[in-house]
Amino acid sequence: MANFSIKKAGFWQALVVILLNQLPMMAIVALMPALPTLMEHFRDVDNKDLLVPMILTAPGICIALIAPFAGVLVDKFGRRKLLIWFTAIYGLGGILPFFLDGFNTVITGRLLLGIGEAFVLVIGNTLLGDYFAPKDRSKWLMVQGFFGSIAAALLLALSGQLASIGWNFPFLVYGISFLITILAVIFIFEPEEKFTSEIDSVSSDTKFPVNTAIMVFLITLGFSVIYFVYTIHFSRALDAMGIKDPKQVGNLGAIASTAVPLGALIFKLVSKRPFWQQMALMFLFFTIGLAGIGLAKDTTSAVAVGWIQQLGCGMTIPVLIAWALSLFPVQYRGRGMGFWTSAFFLGQFVNPIFVSSIGKLVGNVQDTFLATGVICGIVFIIILLLNIFSKKAIN
Repeated sequence: MANFSIKKAGFWQALVVILLNQLPMMAIVALMPALPTLMEHFRDVDNKDLLVPMILTAPGICIALIAPFAGVLVDKFGRRKLLIWFTAIYGLGGILPFFLDGFNTVITGRLLLGIGEAFVLVIGNTLLGDYFAPKDRSKWLMVQGFFGSIAAALLLALSGQLASIGWNFPFLVYGISFLITILAVIFIFEPEEKFTSEIDSVSSDTKFPVNTAIMVFLITLGFSVIYFVYTIHFSRALDAMGIKDPKQVGNLGAIASTAVPLGALIFKLVSKRPFWQQMALMFLFFTIGLAGIGLAKDTTSAVAVGWIQQLGCGMTIPVLIAWALSLFPVQYRGRGMGFWTSAFFLGQFVNPIFVSSIGKLVGNVQDTFLATGVICGIVFIIILLLNIFSKKAIN
């Protein structure tokens, strides 16, 4: 299929980029309802309690390891061809377990999906910076936040239905990536003239900004670890409150998650504010939400403060992407977003270690939420104090 020579990006390019950026979410969400079925199907696998859940998490490890190298290749060889190839690879790895049984086959497919996912996410975020000026980026990031929360809810319902048919049927969901591949062939073009970053107007340095990349990596990693505290462990908090029914846990989590698209809207409203102010607002939401869950005496109050925490989650990804895109020169945009992508998914891997370490110090899961909320509160105060002292130093 021929590539259309489109000179200016618009709705269709934004739509494809938004769809591309749903694939990492789909990598794990599509199999969440199927985990009990997978545990049963692979019950004879040695150390199954450790290995079978890795079916969900294996792609995240691939992304953390490969994304920086993907960024280098994207800057060197361009966006479009790599995007088309690796979106197809994502789909191939995704549906492979449906056709071929065996634990090793499933893991192989998931690793292949993870490789494709690393490139897709780096290229999708890079194209967002290439195609659109900062004002339009914030608009499409807001739309992406709205769309992602709705897509995740629908995907959970669909995957649950497919899992009831058989252990391997949820893997068919990944076939949608082939449709996205076709859309990329039609609408995605290699951006010859890219929108510049803020850094391009103040520096002509042609060297890759290593210190900036390290800063982006560390800040993104920290946010990611906090971001996944609720996502991964809220069900444990509800369990500690006596909620054992998985359906009830899912429904309560879904109520709190209605705040995610509102968080994306808040991002749009504060997108012109300095990054430190956006950070402070997110940590304020995290502090109230996480500490509140730790102090909650019943599920109603836990869901209420969880809703506030989800406002912060709704802001996190669009804020961090917009910030990172603003810091890397055009010629290193792909490499920079590779560092961002690696950090975010490394945070997913590190989160259970972080939460487990705090849990050993403080005791039960609710105390762990409270301690994490206190940490977020301390960071919030530090951000405010640093800004006050920096203004005094200037004056």
